Amino acid sequence: MHNNRILRERVAGQSAMAAVVRAQASAPELSRLAKIFGVSPLTLEARAHYRGALGELLVGDVLENLGPTWDVLHDLPLDGVVVDHLLIGRAGVFTVRAANYGRNEVAIDDDTITVGGERRDDLARAAAGAAEVSRLLSAAAGKPVRVRPLLVVVDPLRLVIKAPASGVRVLASRDLERVLADSPRTLTGEEVAEISDLADLEGTWPTPVTPELDPQALHRDFGTIRTSVNDSFVRRILWAAAATIVVYASVCSVIAALVTVVVSS
Repeated sequence: MHNNRILRERVAGQSAMAAVVRAQASAPELSRLAKIFGVSPLTLEARAHYRGALGELLVGDVLENLGPTWDVLHDLPLDGVVVDHLLIGRAGVFTVRAANYGRNEVAIDDDTITVGGERRDDLARAAAGAAEVSRLLSAAAGKPVRVRPLLVVVDPLRLVIKAPASGVRVLASRDLERVLADSPRTLTGEEVAEISDLADLEGTWPTPVTPELDPQALHRDFGTIRTSVNDSFVRRILWAAAATIVVYASVCSVIAALVTVVVSS
């Protein structure tokens, strides 16, 4: 049993950011022409983790800024289940799964979640994560610890709740802080402290299978990649704008020429 208190050193999006950095480490250097035209520097493997990392970072920032009455741990090292954030406060214990689908419409219909008409499995993953955390915390505490799952959709174009999901609360990231602030108290201060103390022990959770990372170095390396991705996006926008202007100018020239012909005749 490991009782080191190292989990608090883990940062939001740690696993996802590390996956992006590893994938980019072997990425070939883009040609000068590719950079000029704004080709994304991300490899296919890195793209699979990049959006998720951004979502976890955004949600992590919200949770970190809730105030001293809340305790939050990030990137819990569980076996077979990914838990992005664990939140503990007088309103209870919550697992928080960040789902970053981009600017798309997200629909919830009972236990089905669809993004642009395509089904996703995040509701099941959120429920499984909460169940596993509850099992492990209960074993450590020697009594039942209820853990409620939250699925936070990051900045969706629209979130439509046709019928609430059973067992998982779904909300947009913009509503996360308000929902937590308005949640009724279910735990005493002593219970919060006890659960937080257990959650902070490495021995409460399965031993991490990956080596510990330097959070500052990880943020630096991921930040460098993020800057490069943003720069390429800006270049693509500028090229698209330039193309639109050229097309518009060409259309105007054709219309002007037609008007001249009509008037002349």
